[in-house]
Amino acid sequence: MRKLAVLALIAALMVPLCASDFIMDYYAVRITVDDSRSMNIKENYTIEFPEPVHGFIRDIQYRFSDGTNADFELLWASDSVTLEDNGAFYSIRFGSADRFISGGPYAYGIKYNFSLGADRYQDYDEFYYNIVSPEVWNTDIARLAFSVTLPYPVDPERIWLTAGPYGSDADIPFTISEDGCTVSGRYSDLPAGYGVTLRIEMDDGYFDTAVIPFNYARLGLALSLLFSILMVAGTVIIWFVKGRDETLAVPPQFTPPAGLSPLDAGYVANGEIENSAVSSMLIYWADKGYITITDRGGDDFSFQKVSELPEEASAAEHQLFAAFFPSGSSSDAGMLRASGFPARLSAVKKAERERFTGDMDLTSPDSRKLRAFVMNLLILPVILHSFSSTLAMPGFLSVFVLIPSLMAYMMLRSVSSSVEKRIRSHGLKFSYIMSPVFFILFIWFFIVSALQGVPYALIDTTVFMIALFISVLAAAFIDRRSAYADKVLTEVMGYREFIEKVEKDRIEKLSAEDPQFFYHVLSYAMALGVDDKWTKAFSGIYVEPARWYYGPDGTDFFMISAFSRRWGRVYSSSVAPRRSGSGMRTTRGSSGFSGGGFSGGGGRTW
Repeated sequence: MRKLAVLALIAALMVPLCASDFIMDYYAVRITVDDSRSMNIKENYTIEFPEPVHGFIRDIQYRFSDGTNADFELLWASDSVTLEDNGAFYSIRFGSADRFISGGPYAYGIKYNFSLGADRYQDYDEFYYNIVSPEVWNTDIARLAFSVTLPYPVDPERIWLTAGPYGSDADIPFTISEDGCTVSGRYSDLPAGYGVTLRIEMDDGYFDTAVIPFNYARLGLALSLLFSILMVAGTVIIWFVKGRDETLAVPPQFTPPAGLSPLDAGYVANGEIENSAVSSMLIYWADKGYITITDRGGDDFSFQKVSELPEEASAAEHQLFAAFFPSGSSSDAGMLRASGFPARLSAVKKAERERFTGDMDLTSPDSRKLRAFVMNLLILPVILHSFSSTLAMPGFLSVFVLIPSLMAYMMLRSVSSSVEKRIRSHGLKFSYIMSPVFFILFIWFFIVSALQGVPYALIDTTVFMIALFISVLAAAFIDRRSAYADKVLTEVMGYREFIEKVEKDRIEKLSAEDPQFFYHVLSYAMALGVDDKWTKAFSGIYVEPARWYYGPDGTDFFMISAFSRRWGRVYSSSVAPRRSGSGMRTTRGSSGFSGGGFSGGGGRTW
């Protein structure tokens, strides 16, 4: 709740204040357009200030969301001013920080050149401009007067003057001079946030000397796509050349891997301790004579300790044995739940990871260093992508790409290791990547929503997020086995091959030599996931009853195999820990839209 309260407070602080701190009595705009579609603009304002302020700031937008960059040159101001470039706007600051003014009215004026270059339409030319920009003036305008003088006559039927909030197509009247070159109009009591937009359509070639401006948005998109391609290609190539494991030749092995318990064998095969490997240790200990098992039917089992483990057993095995017998020499599922078995198992898993370090490390040290290097290096294309996006997105809007992209990178990096292990062990399943995929979709939706109206935001963000996901996952797969891992994995998988594909005549021979042979292998078969095949292979073969199992239906080896499955279900369901997981809008022949044209920005106090 505290986090939600903080987020709500931040959201409230980000909502712009709508109260007006100045009054616009009069706003006059006179624009002269030449045949290159360049404008000479003169603006005059009469303003009152109800409260003391330092002065007035006129913001003039020169970068637009479709990639257009206008050329701006301030020619004259009615008072001493400071000109600041704020990334997407030029801010012309009237007044002084050393004094306050209030009341009024005060008169201000500026004159500047503003060039958009040629439009991008093949079959006609147009003039499309916001006389008053919508959504940026937070005060009413009592009186508005404007005139636009063009180099050649225009058709009155192809002139649209609209007023209202952004997107409005409500027409308002205008006048045109006798020579057809000057369009003018007046408007009284324009509400705060409303815009006035003039759109004029001409025959192609009207602006005969206009030059199409360079499209920075396309450059930004091209750079972003390039970074995405290089990021994916680089990580995949590094993984393919330096990060992949060599294919092992696995001959069948007829004896368990030397020095490895079923817990160890399962860890080597799967890269983590699975529930089946933990359950298999009960069979392993019983077969070794350390415990006995009583099966009362259904889900009622108990385990009795006969002796302690030998000292040479690993630390993880000792901890697991202690976890199964938390309060004496007997235990059952209820006692395990009450004793906090999941917390104890976490210590077992930690001890098992520590066992396979140093000379027994399963990952090549060079591979681990390379993976960390590549993972760290991936932050570079994230930053470069965010900077390239500034070419397509006006001003501070690039922050809405950089911060979420860094968040996506950090989140993907934090979960990539667990995702990689699960995919290696069980193949690609959507459930394994569901969490990062949904997070990426959330970040994608946030960026696209924040930059709605920016034409390239959807393509740019979609491609980059997909590329980032693939790249981080590819970097996580840079996990080449060590020489020791190659050796021990060959033994484990060779033993699994023997269990899975052993021939009946060999089983008969081995069982004749050792009547308890079935039970010696069963725990490893459970840990390696082939216990059903191992049991099926003994169909029709006599197996001596187990000396450590007491059940209601005797000690038939099929009943012991059934016990292992039932216990595995009880353990997984009730004992084991749960697993967690504004652009230009126009259509030929249509009216203009208020706010749809290029804009001269707004004004504010300071």
